[in-house]
Amino acid sequence: MSNPYRKQGGRRLSGPRGIGELMSATLGTAKLARGVGRARAILAWPQAVGPEIARLTRPRTQQGSVLFIEVRDSATAHHLTMQRHHFLKALRALLGDDSVTELRFSVGPVREAVMAPPPPALPAPDKARARRLVKDVQGDLRPAALKAAEAITRARKWREEQGWRPCPVCEEPSAEQPCRACTLTLADPNVKRTARSLLRDPERLPSVAEVIGDSGANAARHLALRLLEGQLDLLALECVRSGQEDGYREFLAQQADVYLSLLLRRPRAALLRRDRVSLPENARNALNAGPRPGS
Repeated sequence: MSNPYRKQGGRRLSGPRGIGELMSATLGTAKLARGVGRARAILAWPQAVGPEIARLTRPRTQQGSVLFIEVRDSATAHHLTMQRHHFLKALRALLGDDSVTELRFSVGPVREAVMAPPPPALPAPDKARARRLVKDVQGDLRPAALKAAEAITRARKWREEQGWRPCPVCEEPSAEQPCRACTLTLADPNVKRTARSLLRDPERLPSVAEVIGDSGANAARHLALRLLEGQLDLLALECVRSGQEDGYREFLAQQADVYLSLLLRRPRAALLRRDRVSLPENARNALNAGPRPGS
């Protein structure tokens, strides 16, 4: 029979050992902490992705910062892999840390919940959103891809119903603004340098993703637009103070075109006068007060 008393400095102390002390002695604090961290990600998965994706998947294990998830077939695994950055952002926002940096989907046994209710029918706009996700998928893969896309759409709709608003960078519903993943991306020095280059050459935007990825390109575009908003406000003020002096007005028009090119994702040469409606209010009013330079 074990002795429920402890010794300290040669003295016998009364009182049983606490469960925390026993677990620490058995597993070690560091090992236990790592195990709890991995369990957090696995347990948070259903809430992060919503009930429909949770029904199709089974988080199996976490190795390092990679969470491994099993799905029933290769078609679903492929489609979920293509959309994994959406799930990763939601999971990291829910965990509140970056303990998971990658998701890997593979084929494995997924036991469906007993008596699981059928998912609700998607409204027409949400069905259209799901179809857009698989517009490039053809052949035998399309039915499984469409099913996964509808599950992704339901998960996004579920997050929106919880009061999450679209992240201003990636546009995915998030409890934080910007979402945690985009906040980290916005702080990347490469993203900041790219944002400054877009201020000079907004037509580079389509090729930026090839260098820093889609999330990096979205973040660089967001930073560039925020910088331009500040510049446009200052230039609009100077236009008013100078009585629409040609130099200020011409520079304002040039910067407005850069802003609209990034915002609308169109080359400056393809912009129309009516696109000015998308400009910040002060810049729009200053430009509308007189003729466009060169017209």
